[in-house]
Amino acid sequence: MNVTVPTRHTAWLPRLALGGPVRSAHALVTRKIAMDIFRGVYPPDTVLPPENELIGEFRVSRTALREALKTLAAKGLIESKTKIGTRVLPPSFWNMFDPLVLTWRIDVGVDPDFLVRLYEIRQAVEPAAAAVAATRRTPTHLEKMREHLDRMNQPGHTRLTYAEQDLHFHQEILMASENPFMQSFTSIIEASILCAFQISAPIDTTERQSLSIERHAEVLRAINDRDAVRASAAMSQVIVEGLENAHFALAKNPITISLPLKLDAA
Repeated sequence: MNVTVPTRHTAWLPRLALGGPVRSAHALVTRKIAMDIFRGVYPPDTVLPPENELIGEFRVSRTALREALKTLAAKGLIESKTKIGTRVLPPSFWNMFDPLVLTWRIDVGVDPDFLVRLYEIRQAVEPAAAAVAATRRTPTHLEKMREHLDRMNQPGHTRLTYAEQDLHFHQEILMASENPFMQSFTSIIEASILCAFQISAPIDTTERQSLSIERHAEVLRAINDRDAVRASAAMSQVIVEGLENAHFALAKNPITISLPLKLDAA
């Protein structure tokens, strides 16, 4: 059976640009320099090569290069100073909530340490978002959550189609929170789901898919009942399950997971 992914309604939140084409010289240069920063080619506190050298390397106009550098500066990766040049900023300045920044970081490659940090920040925000959603949800929010949960429960999923419905379920909870700060968190959720599902996904076994559905259903039941405490706890368990699923494939030895999130050899 083929699973149909519905068109997103106008309230859907920003998405990552994974796999999307790079359509301009400015975008190509921006992406290449950003990925070189993430790879450590240009470590924090180092100065980028002079403009003329970068223009020669990328074979772009000075205007295109300067636009690229402005974009990277706006996202916290670099800063330019007169007589010093363009310096790479420490990671604490990088706007990792920005969909493009997160896309570039994922394109470099995902390791266990990066994946754990994605799940740590989810654990810090999403349980609270679920609790707030329990107090503010509308019948329309509940209807959309049920719709995506039902679609998660369909047979015939690929990892991608299941990830899409999983993401939409979590997005709808952010929408129900009616909190724009929480809603801006959507790219982190998408990144963690897609990265984890590339490694291992609930649909890999019937048992794990059933457990995933039930844990998401408990979040929905708690939000429906306006039980903020239960919604928060249920969401926390969903996040732990996501990390567990990913590390079925990553861990060479059995692992235990605790809060704050840790991966330890048993």
